[in-house]
Amino acid sequence: MRGLILLGSRARSELPADEWSDTDLLVFTSDADRWLRDGRWLDEIGPVILSFIEPTALGGLFERRVLFENAVDMDLVMVPLEITDEISSNDGAMPVLARGYRLLVDKDGRFHDLESLAAGADPRAVHGAEPWPPSPDHVANLINDYLYHCVWVTKKLRRGELAVAVACQNAYQGSILRRFVEWQAEARSDGGTNTYYEGRFLERWAVPETVAGLAVSQARYDAADLAGAIPDGMELFRVLATEVAAAVGVVYPVVAHDSIRDWLQQTLRA
Repeated sequence: MRGLILLGSRARSELPADEWSDTDLLVFTSDADRWLRDGRWLDEIGPVILSFIEPTALGGLFERRVLFENAVDMDLVMVPLEITDEISSNDGAMPVLARGYRLLVDKDGRFHDLESLAAGADPRAVHGAEPWPPSPDHVANLINDYLYHCVWVTKKLRRGELAVAVACQNAYQGSILRRFVEWQAEARSDGGTNTYYEGRFLERWAVPETVAGLAVSQARYDAADLAGAIPDGMELFRVLATEVAAAVGVVYPVVAHDSIRDWLQQTLRA
């Protein structure tokens, strides 16, 4: 192991670690496979309850996730030394480190310019996320994507594929909806809202009335509950997407929306 960087909540000054936080580490090593392959070395840190390997969004890397005694958890991303430069870029870990980091170990002086690299990165560009403002084409495409899947979910529900329908409503469409929640906050602050990756801390930075309305877009594993969530979620999406679309110069497809809404009302009543 040649380098060690602490990141995440335990290195942030804004929204720092609390009693529920894990410990996130980038481990720069000449033999990443060794540390991933055999987790017995973790016993030297503390009593291990379980450990497993999981892919990350950082350049195809893997991390070893560990749960120690008393539910203390740690994520160790193993970084081969030969890709240090790739990780130390705006397409790698820099947007994450821009929110805060601590360089714990640097045996070879590889990270002498880490401070300037992190300072120049956009913390909202994690894993290639599009900065504000998004392209009009991207916004228009996601609007159509969401509306299309309102029909798709309804067809799955009526066919009796409840598990698939609920998964799409809550996960796939939910991810699109969350993107527009982020964009709405950005639009109202002219790009000044400090949003977090994948909805982290959404209740703190999103528009309050939007947060209050999110519950209607999520469904339990229940046909009647899903039948209510589809049109309710679609109406919440219309409010969000209309505001975002106007901010980037896109016209919300009212005719398509109304056509799908009318079909939903007829089909869900049948």
